[in-house]
Amino acid sequence: MIEANDTELKVQQNTVDIKLVQQDLRTIKNVHLKTIETDLRKIDKKIEKVDLRLWGIMMLIVGSTLANYFM
Repeated sequence: MIEANDTELKVQQNTVDIKLVQQDLRTIKNVHLKTIETDLRKIDKKIEKVDLRLWGIMMLIVGSTLANYFM
């Protein structure tokens, strides 16, 4: 009988712990998801700027190569 009672207590404690973890996960999902989305937008804009600069540099290299070819 002592073992059954001890097992029930462990099951109840595990149930409480699982519910606490679920609540923490909901909080992380709801609060931090907005922050992560904002950060990703900022990073996306920076990557787009770098991409445009690299295309510009590539065009300058190709243009100067073609200019030297025809001179």
